[in-house]
Amino acid sequence: RGIEQISYFQVDNPSVRALDPLFLGLHLDPERSSGEMSSKMIPKTSPEEKVGVFCSIDDRTCVIEYSDLPEELAQATDDTGKLRFIAGSIAIHALSVDFVDRITDGHNAQGLPLHKARKKVPRYLPDEGRTDSPETPNATKLEMFIFDAIPLAGRSLVYETDRVEEFAPIKNSEGVDSPGSSHELQFERAARWIESSGHEFPRDADGRRLANVEISALTAMAPADLKSSPEVPDTISPGDQLAI
Repeated sequence: RGIEQISYFQVDNPSVRALDPLFLGLHLDPERSSGEMSSKMIPKTSPEEKVGVFCSIDDRTCVIEYSDLPEELAQATDDTGKLRFIAGSIAIHALSVDFVDRITDGHNAQGLPLHKARKKVPRYLPDEGRTDSPETPNATKLEMFIFDAIPLAGRSLVYETDRVEEFAPIKNSEGVDSPGSSHELQFERAARWIESSGHEFPRDADGRRLANVEISALTAMAPADLKSSPEVPDTISPGDQLAI
């Protein structure tokens, strides 16, 4: 079919750019990458943020899953007070088809390691005739992560991006990484795009949004797409709730 590159991302991140020309261009730039597997990252907000971290092991770029990272390393800081392991993996990658074929091809396949995860799994209690939902983890799940293919690449590029622009995950029902926090990030990105395209957006004296706007991917994939779009209203007023 002539497919040479794969754009990989997680379904729970509605802000992802499925095809990012800049990222793909860097991925294919022989001065920066072997063009096999590249990744995006954002700086972690805290040691407790549940994202893997990029690091170097034996001169190979790797990701350590947050649950595998020792607490003392997760909390470690540099001389400026910033997290030492701050490069958070957001599961956005570009992979060449040739690379995927090479590491999965029959006898030459290079298997990825298994990771142990403890989970709370409902269980049936036959003596009581009911299902029990445990309050603590009671089962072990074995997982494989695509980021473990990164050290198999000749030279892997890691590209830092902006959280508001590209990472608004939905993993929890409320609080951090919930539909509510994802909405807020998407609303803020839309406001930024409208402002950078030359339109005014209502904010208070502290810079907080006074309106909420959602932008369909059919309307714009970048701020420049809004400059001549007839979908953007001439005026956005405080309190407006709009979808364009």
